[in-house]
Amino acid sequence: MADVLVLFASKGDEKAYKQVLEALDKNKISYDFRVASAHKTPEDVEHILKKKYRVVIAGAGLAAALPGVVAAKVLCPVIGVPCSGNLGGLDALLSIMQMPPGVPVLCTGVDNGKEAAGAAAQMLKGYDKAVLVGGENAAMGKAEEVLRKFDVPCTKGKAMDASALNLAFIPAAHLPKKEDGFAIYCPVAEKEEDAPELALALLKNSSRGLWVGLNNGTNAAIGAVEILNIGGKYTGKLIAYRKEQVEKVRAYSK
Repeated sequence: MADVLVLFASKGDEKAYKQVLEALDKNKISYDFRVASAHKTPEDVEHILKKKYRVVIAGAGLAAALPGVVAAKVLCPVIGVPCSGNLGGLDALLSIMQMPPGVPVLCTGVDNGKEAAGAAAQMLKGYDKAVLVGGENAAMGKAEEVLRKFDVPCTKGKAMDASALNLAFIPAAHLPKKEDGFAIYCPVAEKEEDAPELALALLKNSSRGLWVGLNNGTNAAIGAVEILNIGGKYTGKLIAYRKEQVEKVRAYSK
């Protein structure tokens, strides 16, 4: 069975997915490659996802719904690659990065298929603990709360731990500094800083690493749990968590 599913929405995304395939081949990681659209061929997407994988790399441009649709249907980590089209790929980047709390996609920079493949390789090595990195803020507090709910061993630190899965909380307007260690980046901003111009900073600063949405500590934590679950340790709790999310949404319709 292949470890990784590489799923892109269009042949036009070849610039990104070619990097993914070349890097996976170089690292001798097994994969299946498919092209299917969340909008045009949703039945094909459903069929493809019947097969289980340890990691999914999904990419799309424009509205870029595919990675989010995949994330809603699987419990494994989903790496999203925004593909360039209009607006320098900003539309796709925000569509993938700004997922609702509880359904994370770990977003690369625009067209950065090489980053996605490298991240998949890191995930497949396996981790057993998480480190919350950065100054205290509400997003970090939420992430810690979620990790505790899943009984994930976690600590806090000012620097990354090369032996752990790091959740780094950094100012949204700042480029992350290069450090040893694998990380999920969560950009943070105060309410008065949350303006449309911040999107351009995210477009620039996400050129390396994996990202969740602004102040979205929940998705940083759930993304971490999905990575830590590659061996199946947290599957039951992830299923229960998803059911809770479903019940919350459906309650509004009663």
